[in-house]
Amino acid sequence: MKAEVQRRALLRAAESGGALQRAELAALGISGDAAERAVAAGRWTHLARGWYVPRPGPLTPLALARAAGVYAGIDCVVSGLVVLHELGLPWLPRVECAHLLVPDAVRRRSSARVRLTRTTAWPLAGTWLRSGLQIAPVERAVVDAARWAVSLQDARGIVLGAVGQGCQPADLRAVLDAGQRNGSGQTRRAIDDAVRGCASPREAELVDGRTGRGQRFLVNPELRVNGVRLGFPDIWLLDLNVGGEVESREWHAGEEREESTYDRHERFAAAHVELVHLSVARVRRDASAAADHLLARAADRRAAAPVGLTVHARGPVLT
Repeated sequence: MKAEVQRRALLRAAESGGALQRAELAALGISGDAAERAVAAGRWTHLARGWYVPRPGPLTPLALARAAGVYAGIDCVVSGLVVLHELGLPWLPRVECAHLLVPDAVRRRSSARVRLTRTTAWPLAGTWLRSGLQIAPVERAVVDAARWAVSLQDARGIVLGAVGQGCQPADLRAVLDAGQRNGSGQTRRAIDDAVRGCASPREAELVDGRTGRGQRFLVNPELRVNGVRLGFPDIWLLDLNVGGEVESREWHAGEEREESTYDRHERFAAAHVELVHLSVARVRRDASAAADHLLARAADRRAAAPVGLTVHARGPVLT
């Protein structure tokens, strides 16, 4: 494609919001075959049938959402992963598709890069503006992203990352219950993980392996010694007075954010509180086997509760 033709396409796309359809390209002297060759060479992005974004390199989430809005051709609200990436939440999968909420009358089709969800509740309440785009309420964006997650691990990362940043599980559940039930299973399970007290996907995986073994435990409780906060073990086995930790650098509450497991171990050891460590690889490989290993090691280390230790539950007692 000649440089001058490419330049005209880029200028026209900038005027239109980033996306051009085939008729506009033809008016610029660019054939459909030339557009497809530009996509194959990685210089352009194919947005939907007959629609292109004539700019090189991968699109940022916001740029993809802006181009998707041009394709939708009407007022729309950006939801899903684009919103969460813009907010900087942890554990998010890559944005492959812009998710837009549109009025029920819109009849554009979704594509691999644009997902359109029609809603009769229009205009949508609680939206806000970012870089000139209408953005869905955070709780709606979380539920939309988790509903379309390709795996339970991704859904957990989306939901638990949002809860760690202030979203309330009850609010997420209310948004989920107000929508279609089809495809909500993973999202519902991730919200249940948050209610149990899980603060990260790997904690939820460990809880999966630990549940149903007949041993009472809490997830991510706050431990204090003589009123001074000690920390938040991933699992606390109530009848053994032993905690379980997955060896990784993760998000913990308050001062423990991004603190390493080893730093926490030293603090716990100084307070005579036992911790059993598990590797991330062990948990990911077989959560049930990792839970069995935790219980066996914890039974070996069974100890009386240290003097002055209090345990503040974040969620219900599980077995």
